[in-house]
Amino acid sequence: MLAVRRCDDLGFTKALYPAWLSPLGGSARVLTRSPAQRSRYAHLTGAPMRSNCNSMEPLDLENVVVEQRDEAVDRFAAGFFPNFAIVRSALETGRIGVWSWEIATNKVSWSSNMEAIHHLAPGAFDRTYAFFKRDVHEEDRPRVVQALKEALRTGKPYWVRYRVNTGSQREDCWIEATGRVIFEHGVAVRMFGICHEVTERIRLQEELRSRAKQQEALAQLGERALTETDIERLLNDVVSTVALTLPVDFVKVLELMPGDSDFLLRAGVGWNDGCVGSIVMSKQRDDYARYILSASVPVVTTDFAAETRFSVPHYLVAHHCVSGMSTIIVGPDGRSYGVLGVCTARRREFTAQDLSFLAAVANLVAGAIQRRQLEQRHELMIRELRHRSGNLFSQLLALFSQTARSSRNMAELTANYQARVMALANAHRLITEAGWKSTSLNELLRLVLGPFLDRTSFSGPHVDLEPDPTFSLSAALHELASNAVRHGSLSTPHGRLELNWSVAPTNRGMTLTFDWIERDGPPVRRPRRSGFGSRLIALVIERQLNGEVHSAYTRDGFTIRMVVPLTHERWPTRAVDSATRSESA
Repeated sequence: MLAVRRCDDLGFTKALYPAWLSPLGGSARVLTRSPAQRSRYAHLTGAPMRSNCNSMEPLDLENVVVEQRDEAVDRFAAGFFPNFAIVRSALETGRIGVWSWEIATNKVSWSSNMEAIHHLAPGAFDRTYAFFKRDVHEEDRPRVVQALKEALRTGKPYWVRYRVNTGSQREDCWIEATGRVIFEHGVAVRMFGICHEVTERIRLQEELRSRAKQQEALAQLGERALTETDIERLLNDVVSTVALTLPVDFVKVLELMPGDSDFLLRAGVGWNDGCVGSIVMSKQRDDYARYILSASVPVVTTDFAAETRFSVPHYLVAHHCVSGMSTIIVGPDGRSYGVLGVCTARRREFTAQDLSFLAAVANLVAGAIQRRQLEQRHELMIRELRHRSGNLFSQLLALFSQTARSSRNMAELTANYQARVMALANAHRLITEAGWKSTSLNELLRLVLGPFLDRTSFSGPHVDLEPDPTFSLSAALHELASNAVRHGSLSTPHGRLELNWSVAPTNRGMTLTFDWIERDGPPVRRPRRSGFGSRLIALVIERQLNGEVHSAYTRDGFTIRMVVPLTHERWPTRAVDSATRSESA
């Protein structure tokens, strides 16, 4: 036995002395601190007596065993795992934190790695429940509070996932917390548990859900593209589906207009009234348009305000777009039909899966456009065969009659008539070889002016002509070329021909302005009366195409400007029902 008369005999501090002097009965284990400030555990067995810790009566103890702190901790943890240091390392490696909450005082204790798990600066945590609640993302805070209340009310295990506030410029950080409630006399006094970061797991789960959602959306759009005959309804379905699937604030389908310069907002979601159906971007004024068309992969912008590759178009600035991505809608012939793009009002990092989805939708739109074009070409061919089979002979007879009136002899009649019929035949060959689809203006010019290409300059954008404008312009260009060879700049060795054209929107829609300019030819003067060639040009341009013809005879040579409203086939028109088709036929 050991008699202890003063608390300093065992090195107990006054603060800890009452802990082992309380009536424990049997034995007690208390923490002691020696004068040398070494922590020890004292295992006491006996019947302690109360004392004021200044002096005490003799106390008989069966046994006093003083252990070093580390030995006691190891012995206490041995039932769970032999080496507590390994447990701590495992928790830190797995980024698992331990917490406890004293409900009466609202004091919260965290393990040393919890601040790092919550992305807090060292020492930021003030050990209060209020601080923890503030650190939870405001959108998740009600759900966390409700989960805590439910656990306290029912005693069931606590489980919740929440985001913590990491700042607007950082990705979301997800935490998963579990715990249990300790009750004393039916009252919840304490909660304890663990939490760990599950951001990567949440990201993978969201990616799987997103991929499944995107695949389902593509399947639905693909089915709709096969059955929908109205391209407008299909495009509206596309933009609404993309907006819900990604999800994003703005979706746009831009149509590249004839001339490959302007972009028309054909369909969209999120844009202000009046934007859809208007020109929103041009290659001439917006290098963003040029950048997209020249890119071989989708163009992604995380922050338009910090963009240095191109200037941001006005319509994106006006709608306060922050992030976006765009991809080209490419046809099977390699030409660009337009652009499919999305934008967000908040900063966003688009994933590779997002880019793949947008590209797949763009390919689907391109396929739908091509399919509808083929259907319209077949319909057009049937109508044209009905129409042209009757008109062809009357047109040939009219050409022969007009050519005969202006010819002086049979040889001249034969040559002129043969040349005009061949011009029509060449135009017809261009259209039929192309599958009765649009024909390039540049290709038509090179066909008509083949022998004089070395003396001809071309300047203008790529323009596609439908069959009717191709036939009419072919006839007009043949007359102009024939006149230049007989009387104009092509009749002299040094004469030149300049051909300039442009496409721009007017009150009649997209309009082609074509200038035929002759240089370094013989002096020209206005004829006293219009010949058959002039009357033919006026007929095909003004009457057949509803265009305009302006000619001038100057010292530099003959010039003529033809203004032709364009219909374009790159994007199909609205579907026409069978009754309308039969009436038009």
